[in-house]
Amino acid sequence: MQISDVIDAIAIKLHQSFGETYEKYIDEVPQGFNTPAFFIQFLSLEHIKQIGNRWRVTTLFNVQYFPVGGASEASNFTLKVQKALKEITLLNGSIMLGMGAKSEIVDGVAHNFIHFNFYLLEQEEKVFMGSLEQRFKSKG
Repeated sequence: MQISDVIDAIAIKLHQSFGETYEKYIDEVPQGFNTPAFFIQFLSLEHIKQIGNRWRVTTLFNVQYFPVGGASEASNFTLKVQKALKEITLLNGSIMLGMGAKSEIVDGVAHNFIHFNFYLLEQEEKVFMGSLEQRFKSKG
């Protein structure tokens, strides 16, 4: 699994929840972009070793909403975005839950901070025998 898988799932969920009238930007917001728009920004990743060969991965995303109507529209959208992203589905069918959602309005833009956590299983490389020779003697 990669971070881009989570970003794609967020973009698909925003499209399903809010429709095609909202632009969605991922890597950067271009100069002179059209509003209303969403900007999906990956912020951080924490990788914590668990018992056995498991790793707990905690990611943090900032889903920014650029409104047409200013700060009041942005503040109304914060709860809508949090509700939409409480659950996302990856392209492989796995479901991820959005945790610890927090929103802020900064300069008329809604910033929705959401964690998506998952576990990874570290696979040990298995070494197989190259070849096996058998020799036997028969009596008689």
